[in-house]
Amino acid sequence: MGLHIHREPLTSDIIFKAVFGRDTPGSKRALIALLNRILERTEDPIVALDYQNPFSIGELEEEKEIIMDILVETSRGEQIDIEMQISTTKELMNRFLYYLSKLVVRGLEKGENYDKLKKSIVIVILKDSCLPEREPAHSCFVLKNQRTGYELSEMAQLHILELGKYNWRGKKAEELSPLEVLSAYMNSTGEPGQEAYVERLLETGDEVIAMADEELKKVSEDDRLFAYRMSREMYKMQEAILMREVKEVREEKQKAKELGYAEGHAKGHAEGIMEGHAEGLAEGILEGHAEGLAEGIAEGRAEGIAEGRAEGSAESAKRIARNLKMENFSPQKIAELTGLRPEEIEKL
Repeated sequence: MGLHIHREPLTSDIIFKAVFGRDTPGSKRALIALLNRILERTEDPIVALDYQNPFSIGELEEEKEIIMDILVETSRGEQIDIEMQISTTKELMNRFLYYLSKLVVRGLEKGENYDKLKKSIVIVILKDSCLPEREPAHSCFVLKNQRTGYELSEMAQLHILELGKYNWRGKKAEELSPLEVLSAYMNSTGEPGQEAYVERLLETGDEVIAMADEELKKVSEDDRLFAYRMSREMYKMQEAILMREVKEVREEKQKAKELGYAEGHAKGHAEGIMEGHAEGLAEGILEGHAEGLAEGIAEGRAEGIAEGRAEGSAESAKRIARNLKMENFSPQKIAELTGLRPEEIEKL
């Protein structure tokens, strides 16, 4: 039986930053290889670069937000910003465009001639997909004429790599294309039961994933990164649950308002005709009934969601604790990371 090598998931933004964003010879070689693979630089490869925001694992011990993108400048003066993105939202494309516009502005010093403008490239790697299915897994967006397709300039580029669109599952490792190998490797690292497949991918001799794997194995040994990733993922999960619940409460309140309006209007209209009340009384019944019904339904819904969320959070902590036990973490370490009591952990 082969030796089990622990690898953190490369699709985690903090792990991706630690592998490719440290200003070390190994990380730099791995990042250059990755950029050349994504940008298809075979004839004019990137050979050297400088980090503009190098990452140090020591930053995890400081109480400050860590910027997850990696910004570099090549020996040719190109600016490249690359980031691993786990989740997708409606505002995601606007954020990418904002990054690109900031990069373009950064590429020209005040008072410089416009012919000194630096080429700016933003690369976003998505674990799943967000563009329409008809779009390719690797999309490159530049300034073009909408009607004729004439390319105005390639000085600003936005590359989106959707790992979820690569069809590598079910294929033998040696049958994969270069980008399929990269997608398969990134999606398989850190996944239970995929260790053997990762080894088969590495046996193909692909230099890009080989260099990345050397750095990934190094950072996977650091408990600080593991703890930070776990706490970050738990926070994101709880944040997503909370946002979904807030949305549900708003939707329920809107439904209650519409229902209350309809019922109040019908009741007020009927009573107004029957009793001959004045217009003001009809409006008062309408508004009061609608507001009271909406508030009552919204408050009841909020209380129910709050109780459900508490139970869901407890189950989430138990699920994480089970995974940590499978990784042979001590009960004390599991208790520290999940907040569960030792006796609860022993029962899992």
